[in-house]
Amino acid sequence: MDGFLAQLAKRLCIPDADIITGDEVRDWPDGKLEELLAEGILQEIEPGTTVVCDQCDEHCSIEPQRRTDPRTGKMVGVHICLREKAGGRIEINLDRLRRWRINKRKLSQLGYTGGKGRTASDQGRQEKRKNEALLLRTALLEHHGFGSGNIRFKPTTQQEIAEQLRWKQCKVSRVITRDFPHGFWERYKLACQSDALIGFLTQLDESTNVEPVSYRPHHPTEHEEQDADHYN
Repeated sequence: MDGFLAQLAKRLCIPDADIITGDEVRDWPDGKLEELLAEGILQEIEPGTTVVCDQCDEHCSIEPQRRTDPRTGKMVGVHICLREKAGGRIEINLDRLRRWRINKRKLSQLGYTGGKGRTASDQGRQEKRKNEALLLRTALLEHHGFGSGNIRFKPTTQQEIAEQLRWKQCKVSRVITRDFPHGFWERYKLACQSDALIGFLTQLDESTNVEPVSYRPHHPTEHEEQDADHYN
């Protein structure tokens, strides 16, 4: 246990490494997660939105859609892969989206510290995070042509933003989770379905919290209806 706690403490020295993902805990010894939760060393936070697909060598980052499996009545993640290899319907265990944050204060109480207190490097890290959030907001606004008088309503994807900013897709997801309101990405995709997008982008441009907006329901294609019927 001591070595495990020391490893967690070391992660606190690395920017954004205080988040433990569902994929990570799959390799942990049985009962370790429950033990850390009971001790207050880990605290569960809101789930992520993406996972790395392990069905082929491409290892794409995907955003599974939630569906009810008619065989079990349980909610599962579904992704339709369009690649030639391993293509088709892929089911994802939603536990993979679960995430936990390391409790720095609790580790400190137990004698494990990840650093020497707040330093100039910590302040620089905060500035870096603010800049990353600004870059992501700017990328969204540019994608939709905000301010040009010709709004583009087609939503972008986290992967497209990653390519535009020359980031990894997981970094886009991390910045959204860290610096934007809970459920931001879902509200963004809904706003893209109507003129509500203009108000959404205006709030984003003003760096205010983006609130839920009214939207016009999306009418699924025949293919989407057939796919949904498989799970409903």
